[in-house]
Parts: sequence; C-alpha cells; structure tokens
Amino acid sequence: MIRTGSDVMRAGVVVALMLMTFAPARAQVMLGLRPRVGDTLHTRLEQQTDVSATLPGNAAAPARSVTTTLTVSSRTIVRASQGTHTTVLTIVDSASLTSSDAHAGKLIADAQRSLEGQQLVLQLGVDGTVESARNANGAAVSRDAADAMTAMPALFPRKAVSVGEQWTREMPLPAGGPFGARGAAHARATFRLDSLQRAGPLAFVSMHGDIVPDSTTGMQISGTITGAMQIDRVRGWMTDSRVVVLVKSLVAPPAAVGLGPMRFTTRVTQRLRTMDKR
Repeated sequence: MIRTGSDVMRAGVVVALMLMTFAPARAQVMLGLRPRVGDTLHTRLEQQTDVSATLPGNAAAPARSVTTTLTVSSRTIVRASQGTHTTVLTIVDSASLTSSDAHAGKLIADAQRSLEGQQLVLQLGVDGTVESARNANGAAVSRDAADAMTAMPALFPRKAVSVGEQWTREMPLPAGGPFGARGAAHARATFRLDSLQRAGPLAFVSMHGDIVPDSTTGMQISGTITGAMQIDRVRGWMTDSRVVVLVKSLVAPPAAVGLGPMRFTTRVTQRLRTMDKR
C-alpha cells in the first residue's frame, strides 16, 4: 500500500501525541526543614567582611579599608519537630573574631565574649524562618542575635519544586558593614533547584539577587548576593553553603560633624558547613 505525504504526516502527529501522553512528568521534591528529634548538628560558620570607605569627589584620598573575620562553632540540638515548625537548642561552643582595625580591640573582645557559650532556643518554620528566639533563661532575644546564631537563610520553597524551577525569598543581610544593625536593607534573592544527586539525598541549589534598601532609612544602598547551597533532603537541612554579598552605600554623617557623605563598599564572604553527629 502506498502512503501519501498526508498519511505520513498524520501518523507522525499520532506518534507525537502518544509520546506526550505517556512521557513522565518532571519529578517534584519538597525541600523543607525536617530534622530528627534528638539529633545534634555541628555547625561551623566562617565569615569575612571587607569594608572600604572613600569621600566622594576626593580622588586623591586613599580608601580606608577594614577586614573582619568571624569563626563560630556551634551545636544545634533538635528538641521537637512538628508539621509546621521545629524547635532547636543552639549552643555556641567557640567564637573567634579578629579585625585589621587596631582601634577596635575592645569591641572585638567584648563581641567575642558575648558569643561564646551563648544558648538560644529557636523555633524555625518549615522554610527555615526564625519564628521565635529565647535565651537559656526564657527571655526573648533580638532578631539580629537569632539570625547570627542560626546562620541559615530562610531558603526553602513553600511548595514542591522540580529541577530547574525557581522561587524568590527576602532575607536580612549578614551582620557587619557600615549600615550597622538590621533595617537599612535586605536581600531579595531568587533560588533555583539546579540538580538532585543521583540515587542520593542531596539537592543542589543556586542563588542570585539584589540588595534592596528599606524605605524608611533614606540611605542610598545597592548591591548583589550570590551563592550555592547543598541540602540534605532527608533531613531537610542545609549542609554546605557559600554566599557572597556585595553592598555599595552612601552614608551622610550627622550635620554637626561637618563631614561630607562617605561611600562604603562592603563585601561579605560566608561559608557554612553542618556535620551530622548523633
């Protein structure tokens, strides 16, 4: 039997439709906080903050720069894990803080002492958000202290995702920089599930985004954030991450000081690793 061109075309369309019908959909995975009660997670945070400052319009003046390094080793003990949140006790075992600023010795020593031995009871949402934080005596602590001790961004998506899918989250900036405490700016980041470990529990996520000034500060701030994370899907915990934050800001001192505005460039490089020890 001789088939015409139209017959061949119709057959091709039928085959294509059949393939589309039976082709498996891309697998979706749920990335969320699900550690096991009773486990202890050992975390090491390494962070370097480089800040340089210049006076706009004064090209002859060299930029002043300060480098601060922070290393924190801590334990996170999982006390309770429910469908909507996880309660953990985080204990700072050791903290090391150094600065290239010769005049910051006392501040550095005080900050290091305040970190070492600190204990916080944290309630974390499924997406990693710190919902509440209290110290060993039950008193509420600042969001700054809680974010610094968890050192894990609220990176998990709120729904199941497939490889290649993206989601957007907003996060506070890492501590450090010329803008002082939280409230000057935040990061608006897009996360992407890049790949899944073949026959294994690991998920690999990348991140990129912008630094967005908070509307109430009146400061000129811009910048970028990039990073890569490794997530244990079984445990629902970030086991390795590398994040780089670059921020440029223009800060005007109080009028009584009599100085012009200063331009700051801040680069924060952060590495966080978590080891599971039972």
